[in-house]
Amino acid sequence: MKSKTGKIIFILLFSYLLNSSSLAQDVRYGNLTLLISQIKSAMPDQNSYEFVVPSVAQMDSFRAVTRLLLNEDFYLADSLAGMMGYEVLEWYDTAYDSNRYYILMEPNANISGGVELGWGTFIFDPEGARQVIIEVPHPLFDTNTWRVGFTAYQIAGSAYFLMAGTHRYANGTDPRPADVAHNTQNMFHVVHQEVSPLCSHALQIHGFNISSHPGYPDVVLSNGTSSPGMILDSLALGITAEGYTVGIFDGIHYSDLGATTNTQGQYSNSRGYSFIHMEIEYFIRANSSHWEKIVDILYNTFNVPLNLRGVDNGILPREAVLNPCYPNPFNASVKIQYYVPQTADLSLSIYNLLGQQVRTLHKGLSPAGWSGLIWDGFDDAGHPVSSGQYFVILRTDNVLKVQKMLLIK
Repeated sequence: MKSKTGKIIFILLFSYLLNSSSLAQDVRYGNLTLLISQIKSAMPDQNSYEFVVPSVAQMDSFRAVTRLLLNEDFYLADSLAGMMGYEVLEWYDTAYDSNRYYILMEPNANISGGVELGWGTFIFDPEGARQVIIEVPHPLFDTNTWRVGFTAYQIAGSAYFLMAGTHRYANGTDPRPADVAHNTQNMFHVVHQEVSPLCSHALQIHGFNISSHPGYPDVVLSNGTSSPGMILDSLALGITAEGYTVGIFDGIHYSDLGATTNTQGQYSNSRGYSFIHMEIEYFIRANSSHWEKIVDILYNTFNVPLNLRGVDNGILPREAVLNPCYPNPFNASVKIQYYVPQTADLSLSIYNLLGQQVRTLHKGLSPAGWSGLIWDGFDDAGHPVSSGQYFVILRTDNVLKVQKMLLIK
């Protein structure tokens, strides 16, 4: 019986990895975080004058590409993007969750000297668990904001990720057309306009240095207005609980970081959409032990049982949900979170690539709602397992869910 069960699990895992469809012209498999890192490293720097200011017609075409992506017409989106010097990649992130993403980018944006337009990179997750936009408008100028933003995007299961394509001063400091957070004539703003009506929040991540802002807290939050909302209070509570200081722009305090001139904030606020502007001090952004806590806070803030994969906005899921593991890849331990709509007889186990069960994390009744467990990389006998790929499998009477994770020692 044990051998038969192992074969069944192996078949399920194999089917899980292979069950995908290809709608874009170019399908890729690989480490998506590495790709974003390469794109950031290859961006034109300050005073390079390599940001091409788009024409109105080009912006209209880019808007059309975005709408095709939102309508999941990926083939046509790729064809139209190709006429503009862009492409749509169907990407399976083998290093994180094996989920399918669609990336709108310049074909050679990840190669040094390969950027010809500098309009940015935009990622769409058609099954994004959270209808949240994560935006990084200054990936070169604000050190490591791309990593904080992209990690938050994946961990929170957000639907959209927007990253600018050059240094904010690529074309000089006056009138700085490459500063996408303070201009409307750019593709970053076009995509923001198209996806913000579909989302509960837009989170834009920035950085500042305490040396130029003496006496400021570690993190400054704002929504671009003098009337901060409840979502900022929620974020502030989480940040304070982790031991960091936080301030909220209220029209008086921290006015120079209040995002009042931010064009995405102005657009969203004028239409009643939620816009969150987060300024993070350098010491947090420079050290993963700090910025990963910020990612955890964002995950917990947006991690409500709404907008889950395949679930309409505002409707609780009717079956069990297994979130992507975090961090992934991991070294010492990994967090596993799942949701059940009602108390259920549930098992949560770890399997290796051979379909062999190596650890049982839970077996028995699990209460309704969200629950979280941590796997420390040890098997049921208390022995550390070797580096490699593992699967966490959640099973109830009528549901089986799988997530992939990578242990690196």
